[in-house]
Amino acid sequence: MDFFVYVDTVVFTINPDRAAEAKDRLEVLVMQRPERSSNKWALPGGLVGDTEKLEATAVRKVAEETGIVLKPKDLHQVGAYGDPERDDRFRAIAIAYMALVPHPGELGPKMHSDNAAFVPYRRLRDKRMLEFDHSEIIYEARRVARRMLEDTNVALSFCKSKFTISELRGVYEAFLQYEVDPANFRRKVDQVKNFVTPIDEFADFGTSPGRPAQMYRAGTANRLSTPIRFRRPGDPYLEK
Repeated sequence: MDFFVYVDTVVFTINPDRAAEAKDRLEVLVMQRPERSSNKWALPGGLVGDTEKLEATAVRKVAEETGIVLKPKDLHQVGAYGDPERDDRFRAIAIAYMALVPHPGELGPKMHSDNAAFVPYRRLRDKRMLEFDHSEIIYEARRVARRMLEDTNVALSFCKSKFTISELRGVYEAFLQYEVDPANFRRKVDQVKNFVTPIDEFADFGTSPGRPAQMYRAGTANRLSTPIRFRRPGDPYLEK
């Protein structure tokens, strides 16, 4: 039996200009294939070249189909997908990767797609918007991203050089897809050695009442000495 090996890539970003709630700011890079049978979206991806490493295929296809340029070090493997029914054209096995891109900029020229866009994750929960099993891949990719936020300082890459604890909390809430208690979040951050460092500045957010918020900068820790974990009852993240 003939089969084909593909690579699909989930690129996450946070759009700070979208909506008031942090959970609405998480976005996924998707595109529309020229040969699609409906007006659905798909993850950037494609067939692995005969002499090509998997990561190189991921980088190439994201660039060709969306104009976003990644590096192999940006990629984190999500899993392998090989259900016989995942593609009705032929037997296709896909290796999925995930990348976090805090500041993607404008999408560049697209050679191998009709359209590309960052679409809110919450919209893509509707499986009817996506081709193949890409909704499952996106869900699993968010799980990988959440684990990275729990164990490493990657959340800081989505913050400016100076930030408040509230702004950092918004990054976690975007990937968690629910709000967390501000006081509980601050306690968790304070427990992590060298995660963030307070500076002698306070936020100026205009006419809001109350004491101005303390500003922080990134600390020196790459891996967190105490993981920042949240476990809300009923969270689907706990069920798999």
